[in-house]
Amino acid sequence: MEEKKGRGRPKGTYKKSMSMTEREIFIKTSIRKIMVEHLSWKQYVDYCYKNGLGSSRANEYWKECWKTIRDKYQLEKDNQISKHLLHYWRIYDEASEKGDLTNARQTLDAIAKLMGLNEPDRIDMNTKGEITFKFGDE
Repeated sequence: MEEKKGRGRPKGTYKKSMSMTEREIFIKTSIRKIMVEHLSWKQYVDYCYKNGLGSSRANEYWKECWKTIRDKYQLEKDNQISKHLLHYWRIYDEASEKGDLTNARQTLDAIAKLMGLNEPDRIDMNTKGEITFKFGDE
């Protein structure tokens, strides 16, 4: 007797999945491709289709690529801020030794700005007030 098949697409996939090493290499090349060629999500999905991946897997890799990119640039941003602070403090020390108080003050302002210390004061929005309307018949 012949086995009756159900309707629709069969469960699972018959494609060979990538190993962890192949996956990491693919993500690295994907990051390079996204950054150099400025790929949009649709273009990236098309690129993944050409490499034998489905849209759900492409979307997963897209998210992972952008997470990696954000983490990398945040780390580089922190390193750049540290380098700038080091140079600013050196400039401040030289200006203080020479007695150049104008440049020392300007350097301190730049340091405070770089560290986010001179953010505007917050406004207290929890005030209670009274509003009266006059319609002219009073």
